Amino acid sequence: MVGRPSLVLKVKNMVNGEERPFPPTAPADPAPQSWLALLSYLIVGFGSFILVSSLIGLTVTELSPGASFLLFLANFVCLGGTTYLLGVRRGKVSWAELGIRPFKFQWQWLLIGVGLALLLLPGRALLGFLVQWAIEGNLDSLQARSDLIMGGAMEFTWFGFLTTLLGAGILVPISEELYFRGLLHTWFWGKSGRIWLRVLASATIFGLAHADSIGVVAASAVIGVVNAIAYERTRSLFIPIVVHMTTNSFAVLMIYALLALAELFPGLPI
Repeated sequence: MVGRPSLVLKVKNMVNGEERPFPPTAPADPAPQSWLALLSYLIVGFGSFILVSSLIGLTVTELSPGASFLLFLANFVCLGGTTYLLGVRRGKVSWAELGIRPFKFQWQWLLIGVGLALLLLPGRALLGFLVQWAIEGNLDSLQARSDLIMGGAMEFTWFGFLTTLLGAGILVPISEELYFRGLLHTWFWGKSGRIWLRVLASATIFGLAHADSIGVVAASAVIGVVNAIAYERTRSLFIPIVVHMTTNSFAVLMIYALLALAELFPGLPI
């Protein structure tokens, strides 16, 4: 693993010839936290989002891209806010330990993130459909989730496309990676020395967070595993965020592309 304190590089001090440790590129393994801390992360993170989204549901009478954007914003504020207030602000975890730290940008990291997302898309989609059909016998909950994300859009509009891309494609990936990988996975990392155990634990919670559709639970768990491993190997949230953004943005682009084609060619069976 890159940047472990035990593997710190040394550089020569050109003034007096002394060897001094080069600043590590990644922090040490996270310190253990209490079970109460994990419980507070889960209750406040999920609880605040459920509360705010319920209030939005009570005040918004009609499904629309604008209403869906409010849900994306609630996700960003509640999960991102929990990470900051309960994690960083209280000194339980630092920004560096979360995976937010200066690093030398490398194009291969971006290519790896985008490549992983696109490579996994067909398999995840097939897994989601198979699990959904095997357990529920229909695709109703999957369709309901799609309608909610798209704000019930039945035709292409630039407002719907841009708000959905911004919300689902950018804001949600950032907040969820901060929360699920940065905050929760870091907690498991400090508690267990077994990588497979903490990867499965955080990936399971990430999958169950999408419990409104069993097919999405299965597909999300796959991303949870991949992003947790990428997070551990790089000690950065860069690749997980890129994978998440690419996955969500590609779905939004595909759906709105189909809506645009349906308007341009009304006779197509879309």
